[in-house]
Amino acid sequence: MIDLQGKGEIARFSTAVLYDAARRLGLEIGLRGVSPIAAGLRLAAPAYTVGFIPTGQRPKSGQNFYDIINGAPKGSALVFGANVDRWLFGGNLSLFAQLSGIAGMVLDGCLRDIAELRERGYPVFSSGVSVSGYSRDRLLGELGGTIVCGEVTVATGDVVVGDDDGVVCLPAARVDDILFQAEDILELDLKLARDIESRRPLASLHETRLRWSVPRSPS
Repeated sequence: MIDLQGKGEIARFSTAVLYDAARRLGLEIGLRGVSPIAAGLRLAAPAYTVGFIPTGQRPKSGQNFYDIINGAPKGSALVFGANVDRWLFGGNLSLFAQLSGIAGMVLDGCLRDIAELRERGYPVFSSGVSVSGYSRDRLLGELGGTIVCGEVTVATGDVVVGDDDGVVCLPAARVDDILFQAEDILELDLKLARDIESRRPLASLHETRLRWSVPRSPS
């Protein structure tokens, strides 16, 4: 699993900047339909993945969420690939994860007990809210492997970053490449904002904007 101790610069970049940086490299990293449960939440941590399979595909494994959380690396973000419009967990399970040292949780499924979750301010990102349970549609599958969450492939050890705009997943092997491009994207963002405020000509704004898609070359 990737060590973020030497990559504190990730916290400098929004998900929007990281997404634009990855797009320059031909990478799709934005988890579709996954958003924060409340404003102001921030997550940046290595992923630990939890897969699901359709009910009936094989017998239940006997494992449960509490066992999974207890065995997950401290400081990781649990990423659930369920692709279901039903709740996977709620207040108690997220509290157990929070107190167990899990940095946050990401799922392409729904939550319940949403008022409690928002009040606690724990970084959880989901695709919705529902009182209907998932068990008729999905069973727990592989742990710590490669899953699909929000139509994006996520492997254990990749870096997930979440904020008010949503969640991105940086492939572990491309983190440095994405951060290198993100520096330039951030500079372009700031320049464009200054040019807009100073009422620069539209041609000048277009010139800056068009640079978004051009990869920055190492000097």
